[in-house]
Amino acid sequence: MGASRVSISGGRVLAAFPSINLAGWMQLLLALGLSLGARHSTQAQARPPVQINTNVELVQVPVIVFDDKGGVASNLKKDDFRIFEDGVEQRILHCERERESVSFIILDDLSSSMTRKIPFVQEATLSVLDSDEQQERYKDEFSVYGIASRARRLIPFTRDQKDLERRLPWLLTPTNGSTALFDGIYLGISEAREQAENKRRAMIIISDGGDNHSRYNLRETKSLLEETDVPVFAVMAGTSFELPEIFTGPKKKSGIQGKAPIPGMPAGAEDFIGPAERRGPRNLQTLTEATGGGVFTAKHEEDLPRIVRTISLAVRYRYVLSYEPPKEPANAAAEGASGENRWHKIYLELNPKEKFKGYGIPYYKRRYYKFD
Repeated sequence: MGASRVSISGGRVLAAFPSINLAGWMQLLLALGLSLGARHSTQAQARPPVQINTNVELVQVPVIVFDDKGGVASNLKKDDFRIFEDGVEQRILHCERERESVSFIILDDLSSSMTRKIPFVQEATLSVLDSDEQQERYKDEFSVYGIASRARRLIPFTRDQKDLERRLPWLLTPTNGSTALFDGIYLGISEAREQAENKRRAMIIISDGGDNHSRYNLRETKSLLEETDVPVFAVMAGTSFELPEIFTGPKKKSGIQGKAPIPGMPAGAEDFIGPAERRGPRNLQTLTEATGGGVFTAKHEEDLPRIVRTISLAVRYRYVLSYEPPKEPANAAAEGASGENRWHKIYLELNPKEKFKGYGIPYYKRRYYKFD
């Protein structure tokens, strides 16, 4: 029998056989039939798996709550919260609370008004750091910025706490400059967007308040913060915050001995925030509340590190509430004139109010922008 060639093109069989007798043809057709039949059987059995795709839209609201002693409130449940969108109460589907790794952006005011307070600023900045055991497990990272006549990055994001402890005292030095606080916020947020590795982020500002040397204004800074998912907390160094007191006698102890309000915190933690520390200048209050944060005031030198430490713990262990938003806007004002993308207002409260009397107002973002 001479040579033969078979090709398949576009589902048609093209054959060229120089000399094949009837028996050869029968054998060839039989072989082709068996081959095609087996292929058809294999295709019929190898059906693709059935996939069910669902699209469930959820609004997730990070929440921080301080208890009546000023510690970070723990053990709150879903039923302890009530949440409203555009004035209509929503059903909370999930209430989660677990420790996560955080990228901290710390803004330290080094302007002339803070000269005598720099040692306490250094101590407060270091109070954000966690224990070696926790750091090994959760991988927090830290970046530090100095705020004076201009904002500048002192330490890029790092997880090396030992190196940060060594370098920080040499970097946080007083200046005779003004305060470009808004510029510092812009710089910190912008670089965090590009360089931060952790999904959870937070900014802590240590300052005596005010801004007198920024290129950006309050409105522009607020707009930037509303577009980010970075809570901002400002800790004010009050007028009674005097340097010599740290050298004139033992520090007054603050806090509650043996209190460990957060799982994983060491026993004896002395972290709490009092009612008087929840007041601050209007501009910082406007900026921080737009992000779900807040302003606190340190009245005495020993308060500043304690407050900063408490805030850092609260960020690490915050609650996250989830609910499914309504399909239709609650009112025409929420929908907007064109019915297009819009802001939705969120209101959150603890329930029942009598049970949580004295608790700090929950810190959360008051509105979100819905993309249709």
